[in-house]
Amino acid sequence: MKRQGKRHMTLEQRDAWTGRLFILPWIIGFLFLFAKPMIQTLIYSFQNIRFGSTGLIGEFIGFENYRYAFAGDPDFIRNMSTALVNLAYEVPIIAIYSLFIAMILNHKFRGRLVARAMFFLPVIIATGIVIQILKNTGMTTTMEEAEETVYLFQSNGFAHYLFEAGLNEKLVMMFSQFVNRIFDISWKSGIQILLYLAGLQTIPRSYYEASDIEGATAWESFWKITFPLISPISVVVIVYTVIDSFTYFENPVMKMIDQYKTMQVHYSATLTWIYFVIVFIIVGVVMGIISKRVQYMED
Repeated sequence: MKRQGKRHMTLEQRDAWTGRLFILPWIIGFLFLFAKPMIQTLIYSFQNIRFGSTGLIGEFIGFENYRYAFAGDPDFIRNMSTALVNLAYEVPIIAIYSLFIAMILNHKFRGRLVARAMFFLPVIIATGIVIQILKNTGMTTTMEEAEETVYLFQSNGFAHYLFEAGLNEKLVMMFSQFVNRIFDISWKSGIQILLYLAGLQTIPRSYYEASDIEGATAWESFWKITFPLISPISVVVIVYTVIDSFTYFENPVMKMIDQYKTMQVHYSATLTWIYFVIVFIIVGVVMGIISKRVQYMED
């Protein structure tokens, strides 16, 4: 009888197993670190938690916390609306800005490594406390120059000098808000720039050489080659930016959740689960819309 040879996996099967191995650490971490707290907060959201001599004491009250969040708490609806409005304009701006910077950093020029490090540096050092210090007051110092730098770094500093220059009030306020947003956008775009940069480097140079031979302009090459081939990266960037925007420390809903977690654990847990479901739905809708327009590079 003939011995059967070993069955080799196809490329698709190897890629599938590689993906499972990459996601395995997350699954293990979720099961051992996050699953129990998530279930516990879900239980808290249906209770009225108070502090007793033996610890937390919970009284089951059904959906009363959820009813109060939507019908009795005006702050939650207002803050949720603010978060959604911020999301609507921040996500496309950050995505476009990240792609623009990544395309610049993808070209060869002197100091390219330094420039790349500068744009990724906020990801390393920008904790919630650090960015708040940089944006608002700066570290306490007696140096006059440092105080002026911090003042200029804020929108109020720009507005003061523009008013003195005699510019229109509306124009000054629009410019000040724009300048104030540049800092936020730059500090929120480090990961996105890195993702786009990695995607741009996977596009074969021969594609652009062929388009040059055919007489295509740089604009036509962007829309016919670059934009379609980085569409899978755009999906990752947009989903990441949506989640990052919702979990940003300045997000008003996140501030509410943090505010209630010390004295009203049950209500903080309720807001957390409502927020989680809303974010999950929005991410699902975004994925469903943009994934239909994704074009993958053929091997």
